[in-house]
Amino acid sequence: MSKRIVCVDHVQLPVSDLIEATAWYSKILELEVMSEGWLKFSEGPVLMLHYTNKDTKVAWRSDTDFPMPAFMLLSNNIEQLHRVLIENNVFIRMYQDEGFGIVLKFVDPFGNELGAYQPHAR
Repeated sequence: MSKRIVCVDHVQLPVSDLIEATAWYSKILELEVMSEGWLKFSEGPVLMLHYTNKDTKVAWRSDTDFPMPAFMLLSNNIEQLHRVLIENNVFIRMYQDEGFGIVLKFVDPFGNELGAYQPHAR
C-alpha cells in the first residue's frame, strides 16, 4: 500500500545572507554544501536556506515562553559541538542533561532557533 507521505525531504530556514549562511552551516555544523543554500546532513533530510529580506526566523515558544527550535539535530559528539559554538560566539540558550540525553539549544546568526541532542547510551 502506498503512503501519502514518505518522509521529510528537506527543512527550510530563512536567512538574510545566503552566502554567509551557507558558509556558517558548513563550518559550524559541518554540513556538506551541495550548492549555495543547499546543505546535506550525514543522513536524513537536506537543509535548504532561503534568502529573505523580511525580519523572520524559525522558532516557537513553549507554554513557559521559552524559545524552541522547530526541529532537533542528532549529534554523536555534543560536547565538541558545544565547544565549537562557544569558540564561534554562538548564542547558547541551553545546555543540559535532560535524562534521556544531553540537549543543546542555540541560535544561528539569522535568529533561527536550533537544537541538538545526544542520547545517553543504553
